[in-house]
Amino acid sequence: MTLSARSFSCGIATVAVLGIGLSVVIAGPAQAAPSAPSWDDVKAAKSDAADAQQTVDELSDRLTSLQAAADRAGIVEQQAGQAYALAASQQQEAKDTLADLSAQSKRAKGKADDSAGQVAALVVELSRTGGGDLSTTMLTDASDSGDLLYRVGTMSHLSERSATILAQARSDQKTVDSLADQQSVATTALSKATEATKTAFATANDVSADAQARVQKQQDQQDEVLRQLAYLKGTSVATESAYWSAQQAKAAETALAAQTSSGTGTASGSGASGTSTDNGTSGGTSNGNTSTTNPSTGGGSGTTTPSRPSTPSKPSTPAAPAPAPAPAPAKPSTPTPSKPSTPAPSTPAPAPSSPSKAAGAISYARGQLGKPYVLGGAGPSTWDCSGLVMMAYSSQGIATGGHNVVWQYNYFGSIGRLVPLSQRQPGDILFYSSNGTASGGYHDSIYTGNGMMVEAARPGVGVVERAVWTPSQLLPYVARPSGSL
Repeated sequence: MTLSARSFSCGIATVAVLGIGLSVVIAGPAQAAPSAPSWDDVKAAKSDAADAQQTVDELSDRLTSLQAAADRAGIVEQQAGQAYALAASQQQEAKDTLADLSAQSKRAKGKADDSAGQVAALVVELSRTGGGDLSTTMLTDASDSGDLLYRVGTMSHLSERSATILAQARSDQKTVDSLADQQSVATTALSKATEATKTAFATANDVSADAQARVQKQQDQQDEVLRQLAYLKGTSVATESAYWSAQQAKAAETALAAQTSSGTGTASGSGASGTSTDNGTSGGTSNGNTSTTNPSTGGGSGTTTPSRPSTPSKPSTPAAPAPAPAPAPAKPSTPTPSKPSTPAPSTPAPAPSSPSKAAGAISYARGQLGKPYVLGGAGPSTWDCSGLVMMAYSSQGIATGGHNVVWQYNYFGSIGRLVPLSQRQPGDILFYSSNGTASGGYHDSIYTGNGMMVEAARPGVGVVERAVWTPSQLLPYVARPSGSL
C-alpha cells in the first residue's frame, strides 16, 4: 500500500504517514528523533525473538518521534493559516460594511432629493402667492440642493408647514452627508484590510513553501521505518500503517482522559493566562499544562483578537474565490448521547437540536476526505480547517459564527454551546490554541470518537481523519453545535 503524501492545513508542512498529516519543525531548534536501527540491524534481529522485539520497540519510538516533530511544525503552518483566515474575515466584514453604507447612502440620497424637490416647489408656490421674500430666483441662483436649503433657511415669515418641509429636507441632507463621511472611513478600512489579507496570504504560503523540503525528508524517514517494521514482523506496510494509526488513536484517547481528569475541564472565572506546552510526543502523552479558559468570554489573555458577535457572519472571501458548497448529505442516525454530569457554561443555551445533526456533520466532513487544503477554502473541492467545520455544520442548517477559528469558538461561547473537553462526544468541535486561550486559537476539527478527528490539515495533506494530535494544545472546552448539553 502506497501512503499518501501529507502536508499542512491551518499550519505549515506535513508528512504523509498512515493517512496522517505530518509536519516538520520550521522555527526553532527541533529535538532530534532517535536514530532508527539500520537495515543490517533489522536483518540481524529478525532471527532472534528478543532482539526482534527490542528493534520493533526502537522503530516504533522512532516513528512516534518523527510524527511528533511533524505535528509541531504543523502548528506554525496552521497559525499562519489562521492569521490569513482572520484577515480575510475582517476584509469581508469591511466589504459588507461598505456595501451596506453604499446602499443606505443611495436610499438617503433619493429621499433627500425628494425633500429638496418639495422645498423647490414650496419656493415656486409662495412666490406666486406673495410669500414674502421667497422668490423664484432662489431656484436659478442656488448652486445645488444644499445651497437652496440654506437660502430658504435665511428667509423670514415661513409658515409652520413651510418650516416643517424645510426641516425635513435639512435632516435628510445631513443624513446624506453623514453617510458620505462613513463611506469614506469604510473605504479606507477596506483598503487596509485588503492589504493585511494579501500580506497574511503571502506569509502563509511562504511558511508552507519553506516547510516542503523538510517535510519530504520526514516522509522518507517514516516510509523507511514502516518498511523495516513490516520486514521484521513479516507483515506489509499497509498492515503496519493501520496498526500504528490505531495505536496513535488509543494513545490520544488516553492522553485526553489523563488531561481532563487532572482538572483541565473546569472553568476559570477570570479566563486563562497560562501557556499550553507540548512534550513532544505525537498524539500520546501530554504534560497536562493546558490552561483553563472561561468559555463565556473566550479567554482573557494572549494575542488580542476581535470578539465575534452572536450573529454569524458570512463566510470570508478567500484570495481565490471558492465554488459554492456541496449539497448536504443524508443525515445518518446515531444514538442519543447522555447528558454530561457537569453543567454547561452559564450563558443560556438555545433550543437543543437533534443529535443526528452531529452525525450528519461528521458524515459531511468524511465525504471530503482526500480533498486538498487551500487557504480560505470552504468547499466544495478545497478546504481549510475552519471552512470544513463551518460547511459541515452548515449542511445541517447550523451556523458556526464565521470562517475562522477564533470567531467560531467565541460564537459558540456566546450562545452557551461550550462544554468541558472531558465530556466530549462525536460531533463536538475541538479547538487548538497556542496560548491556552481563545485568542491563541489556530486550528479546529470535528471529533469523531475513540481518539479520532476529521480535519482539513494543511497544504499537501488536505482533509484526513486521524488520531487527535498534541492533546496538550487543545482548549479545555469543545463546542457542541447540536444535541443535548
